[in-house]
Order: sequence, then structure tokens, then C-alpha cells
Amino acid sequence: MSKHRKSWSETEIENILQHYQQHGITATVRHFNVASSMIYRWQSMKGEPKTKGQSGISRAEYHHLLRENQLLKELVAEKETVRRCDLKFELRMLS
Repeated sequence: MSKHRKSWSETEIENILQHYQQHGITATVRHFNVASSMIYRWQSMKGEPKTKGQSGISRAEYHHLLRENQLLKELVAEKETVRRCDLKFELRMLS
């Protein structure tokens, strides 16, 4: 990738966004040699609807899901610890 920053005309941006809507982010990035972050920025500046590949969750919902995920991981770890302790106890009883 070159170090020179390219200036995109309005027409080019519209073509890129149209290509993105039809072919997705990966194909568009490769075809036009443009960063995906630029495509997302142009899309938000233009007020274009998000594609199905983009998530539209809020920051609060994201943090809620992170916390829920952490609690589930802790629960699984606790159950695994209990299972291992029970297994060790059974092995001692058999010896």
C-alpha cells in the first residue's frame, strides 16, 4: 500500500458505496484498494443504511452482553471445578 493519500471524488465515493452494497466489504476493498474504515465512514456520512454484515447494537447492549458472557464463563468454570473435585473423590474411593 502506498504512503500517498488518495483524494476520492464524490462520484468515486458513490461508485465505491454502490459496489459495497452489491458485493460486500472484502470485494470492494480489494477492487478499489481502499481501507474498509473509509467505506464505513463514507457510509455513515451519507446516511446509507447498514448492510446485514454490520451490527447495530448500542454501546450499553454491547457491555451488557460482555458482562453476561463473563458470568457464563465463570459459571462454566465453577461447574468444571466441582466436576473435577467429584472425579478425584471417586478415584480416591476406588483406590
